[in-house]
Amino acid sequence: MTLAREQKPKNDSTKNNSGKKRKNSQKKETKVTRKKKSLSTNSEDLSNNQQKQEKKNLIDELIKEADNDQTSKSEIEENEVDPAALSRGDKPMNIVDHLDEFRSRLLIVLITILGLTIIGFYFSDILLDAINRPFIDSGYKLNIFNLVEGFTLRLKASFVSGLLIGLPLLVYQLWQYIKPAVAIENRKFAKYSSVAAIFLFYGGLSMTYFYLLPLSIKVLLNFTPPDMDNMINASKYFNFAVLFSIAIGITFEMPIIIMILTRIGIVSPSFLISKRKYAIVLIWIFAAVITPTTDPLTLSLVALPLMLLYELSIIISKFMVIRKKRKELSQ
Repeated sequence: MTLAREQKPKNDSTKNNSGKKRKNSQKKETKVTRKKKSLSTNSEDLSNNQQKQEKKNLIDELIKEADNDQTSKSEIEENEVDPAALSRGDKPMNIVDHLDEFRSRLLIVLITILGLTIIGFYFSDILLDAINRPFIDSGYKLNIFNLVEGFTLRLKASFVSGLLIGLPLLVYQLWQYIKPAVAIENRKFAKYSSVAAIFLFYGGLSMTYFYLLPLSIKVLLNFTPPDMDNMINASKYFNFAVLFSIAIGITFEMPIIIMILTRIGIVSPSFLISKRKYAIVLIWIFAAVITPTTDPLTLSLVALPLMLLYELSIIISKFMVIRKKRKELSQ
């Protein structure tokens, strides 16, 4: 009995020792697994960082290549010239050359108009007398209502005169700039059309100054009640006279506009003839608006020149169609 009792604690101690060994082994295993997991996570992090860095490097390379392509394209476009320029007898030019030419021609026009404006300011008394003559002949006087209006009126008169005198130079410089872009077979037409447009515009201005403007002033002043004084502001009259003259000058460009539309195939002589009655009605309405009078003679004197311009447009349109057919047959 005593031996059996002595053996029991030995067995218990062996069991305890084995349990401790198992716990220690489990702890070691958990430490090892933790280390393995930490190593695997660290390796995964490193691989992810490497992938991100590689992606960034690839994106940077693509961006650099795109920038290089854009710069090379821009350099090619800047240095690119029209290969057909020599065959047309023009100087080969790239985009930078065209911009330089535009700037130089614009400077020529601006400097010329500025110089004519300065000269016109010196002769502003003569200019104002010529502009105000249709109103002064009606027996009225123009009025200035503030201190600086006299100076601004002289400045406007000199600028308008400089612009009108420098108009041919403006058209010439514009034609010289766009000339390389116009086909050789169309250059003669464009040149003569520009010259004709200038003469027609000046013709409209002359008709307005010598006939329409004095007539309009006379008719409009008759609407003043007898018990009131008509005090006309000089600047407002000047603006009215200039805008009215420019509007009539643009109206006189109708044959040139019809000629261009016929050449590009938008308008035909048959179309103009078929719409003649509508055009005549619109011309008479326009004449009634710009000449506020019920006098048939006055309306006729305004409407008849516009009707003649419309008929001239039909003749020009027919001539251009016949000429185009002859060219097609000859080819």
